[in-house]
Amino acid sequence: MKRLLGLAFCLLGVFLMLFGSLTSFELYAKERQRKININMAGFILDVYNGAPSSKILYPEYSTLILKTQDGKVITTENLLKVFDESMYSSDLYKDKRGNEIYVYVKKPTLGEYLYFFLENPLSFGVLVSGALMLFVGLFLLFTAEVKAVTSRKEIDDGFINGLKALRLTLSTSRIIPEESLDQAKRILDDILKKYGGKV
Repeated sequence: MKRLLGLAFCLLGVFLMLFGSLTSFELYAKERQRKININMAGFILDVYNGAPSSKILYPEYSTLILKTQDGKVITTENLLKVFDESMYSSDLYKDKRGNEIYVYVKKPTLGEYLYFFLENPLSFGVLVSGALMLFVGLFLLFTAEVKAVTSRKEIDDGFINGLKALRLTLSTSRIIPEESLDQAKRILDDILKKYGGKV
């Protein structure tokens, strides 16, 4: 029973960990996409209002550059600071009139994903509960295995002691034949009663 319960906890724990991982990553991706969308909207509004540069709310997530056909360049202000292009994925769009827009979006990293967990600890609760369920299941499986090994050792010791007594009784059968035979039958009956279904 303990083994079956441990297996059920392990399976439920693995399921919850997988479900929690997918859920927490989806929350992370939605939040990241929301910040990038806010940056894009802020840039578009600043360009529409005629600003020479755009101050976006989340500069660590994206950078935009607009080159108009008449040579005017409008960028986000974070481009003017230190900018490592290898940390960004980029794309370029040109229209028929010669306007160009460059979009740089920061590549997701494991550190950023873990930092999201620190900011939003409830977002990975299912993942943590799944890990706890898995550990409980493994503990139950381990304790069930230890108990099975211990009970098997006790059965083996009792069985071996019974066989030793039977051997001793059979070896004395020459001296006291009738009593030895009755004693041997009793020992065999005891062994069969005690271990009949277990050995």
